[in-house]
This record gives sequence, C-alpha cells and structure tokens, in this order.
Amino acid sequence: MNTYTQVWAGSRPGCLIFLLDQSGSMADPFGMAQAGAGRRKCDMVATVLNGFLNELIVANTVAQRDGTTEVRPRAEVAVLGYEGISVGPVLQSRLPGQTFIGLPELQMNPFDIERRRRTEIDDTGQEIEITVPFPVWVKAKAGGGTPMCMALEQARDLAQEWAINHPDSYPPVIINVTDGVASDGDPSELARQISEIRTNDGHALIFNVHITDFNLAPVAYPVSSEELPADEYARLLFDISSEIPESSRQLLRSLLNKDIQPGARGIIFNGDAASVRQMFVFASVPATQPLNVNE
Repeated sequence: MNTYTQVWAGSRPGCLIFLLDQSGSMADPFGMAQAGAGRRKCDMVATVLNGFLNELIVANTVAQRDGTTEVRPRAEVAVLGYEGISVGPVLQSRLPGQTFIGLPELQMNPFDIERRRRTEIDDTGQEIEITVPFPVWVKAKAGGGTPMCMALEQARDLAQEWAINHPDSYPPVIINVTDGVASDGDPSELARQISEIRTNDGHALIFNVHITDFNLAPVAYPVSSEELPADEYARLLFDISSEIPESSRQLLRSLLNKDIQPGARGIIFNGDAASVRQMFVFASVPATQPLNVNE
C-alpha cells in the first residue's frame, strides 16, 4: 500500500537523486522576462541547487544543550550530471568516491565556499550590498548531447539499491532538470522501471522540470497532458512524471497557496530558475517537517 506518510528522520532518512542536464544548450540564457533573466541556465541551476542544499542543511540543524549545533542525518543526496555520452556524480566535496552524501557530511565538506554579494535593506530603509559565504557542492557545466536515458538508468540502479537498504523509509525521489529532448532514446520504459521501485511507504517518485528561454508562463503540476503545449516532448515528460501523492499534494497546496487538483503530475514545463527551486523545495518537504529529539 502506498501511504507516503513517513517523515524523514535520522533512523529513516529520505533519498533525493538530482539529475542535471549539462548538455550544450544549458549554456543558453534564460529569457529576459524569466526568473534568472539573462543568466546561463547551467549557472542558475547550479546556484539554485547549491542554495537549496544549504537551506536543507539549515532546516535540519538543531541546537544542543551545550550551545553547539547538530545537523540531523534526515536525507541522503546524490547528484548526477549528464551530457555527451557520459553520466556521473557531480556532487563535489572533500569526500571522493561517495555517490550518496548525508546532510552532516555535506555541511562539513563543501567543495568550495565562495564570497557572493547580496542586496539587503538597512535600518534606514536603504538598499545595501553585503558579502556572504556561499557553500558550493555543484559546479556549472554545459556541453554535448542529452543522454537522459543513461541518467535515468543510473538513477534507477541507485534508487533500487537505496530502497533495499532502507525498506522503512519514504521512497526515493528523483528530480530531473532538463532543457531538451533525450538524445539517447525514449525514457518511458526506464521511468516505468523506476516507478516499480518501492519501500514499505510507497513507490519511488520521479519529477521533472523542463526549463526554457521562452518568455511564457510555466505549466506547473498539470492533471492532464491537455494542459501542456501541443508538443510531443511535453506530453512525453508528462507521461514519465509521477502522480503527486495525496499527502504531498496537500503540502504543495500550502506551499504555493493555490489549489492542486487530485491526479496532478510532478512536472513543471516551460520553467525558469524559480521553477527549479520550487520543485526542489516541494520534493524535500518530508525533510523539513518539525524535528524532535529522536530524529
């Protein structure tokens, strides 16, 4: 029975597998009316993912009685990049050889800490720029084709092994961020195989974010493929995206402050940088529920 009610906890961590399209078209900029306007798609996706991972770490950090803090191991993360004829881990840290990395290990082992400028409002209401530390685990990359099938095949194997080792956890969640059509075949069968992977809490989920440089409104979480453009690729991405579990649908309604219909699929089509972040946050909701001392 699929319940999708297991909250991610230290004893039952969640599994996030990110698939990043790093093909040549990811070097193209977002449209000027989109979030991320004028910036290369690969740069913005890397920035959004690094920022999200840091937010996820902060959300799972708790104060200890001795005044220190502890990052709870409530999620294990893998990031695969795909371009040309290759797929491989791109989660860079000082922990070589690990595909999955837990939140405490991520927090302690960024690949780099950059100094970035951020605009804030001071006490007088004036805008000021401040420099803040920005942990980096994923570097931007763009070049080559779009071997999405190969990426899904590796994600399937990772998710299967993880589910076997964590039978009582929330099932693996795979988030695929792409701006193009698979260059190595039809991903439908691999998506079906992923959907058959399960833990005692439900089947594995695959969500897709299709990003573009079009100045068009994203189509987010449609119930029917008829809501998408009359485009074969749009319909294909809809078909391989998982239906949003009921428990997650209620949380998504609260997150977006809008109605999400039963049967909605986990896909955003014609998205931008904001769409990528929205999907990351939604996919990780089980890891940001209130902590208790036993988690």
